[in-house]
Amino acid sequence: MNIDIMNLKEFYESPISINVYSIVRNMLNRLRNVSQNNKTLFLGFGAPYADERKDEFLLMQAHIGVLAWPNSKNNRALLSYENDWPFADHVFDEIIIIHGLEYSQHAGNLLAECYRCLKPEGRLSVVVPNKRGIWVRSDKNPFGFGQHFTLTQLSELLKKFDFIPVHTVRGLYSFPFSTVLGSLGSWIFECIASRTLQKFSGLVGIAAIKRVYAGIPAKKILKDQRLIITQPA
Repeated sequence: MNIDIMNLKEFYESPISINVYSIVRNMLNRLRNVSQNNKTLFLGFGAPYADERKDEFLLMQAHIGVLAWPNSKNNRALLSYENDWPFADHVFDEIIIIHGLEYSQHAGNLLAECYRCLKPEGRLSVVVPNKRGIWVRSDKNPFGFGQHFTLTQLSELLKKFDFIPVHTVRGLYSFPFSTVLGSLGSWIFECIASRTLQKFSGLVGIAAIKRVYAGIPAKKILKDQRLIITQPA
């Protein structure tokens, strides 16, 4: 079974998503460098986390599907191939990947487009399922599909495509099912597990800065001095 946009939509309409939404939003808040003037792109399925009052846009992968956001009349969501985004270079102050990198058909193409479309020193924030977490072992949630990463693997991947990791976060230690007791105790469990079971978080996240190479100044070419000698009349 492959994940698609309707699976993601249905997940966020289910009771189990309440805790997930709260934790992911908290992780993103810790990763982002929030500014009122930021132009932001959410890549993957960012509709639950985007703010229509700000200069934010959604890009969804062609093989996953797309839904209008915030609504059909004022749509700011678009569908695109991973290696051919309909944006000019250096457009966005930040790009946020949520429900995106793990489903990528070619992570290199996707990250290359992130690099191209970010402004110099722009910020890339990525949240992905943790390979060691329990959530990836269930196909009843979106994190059980696609590629999974450890924090080290994600960091090395970003470095490979010229991003400098600057901050890491972990979250989602609860179990991948919804119960009344689980909802009531999830906050307490998150607090305890975040100190004792760090490597087994359901999600890992990294904020990284676009590396910009300094230009090498061209060598100054010394011109021969030419003396003009007048001929005697």
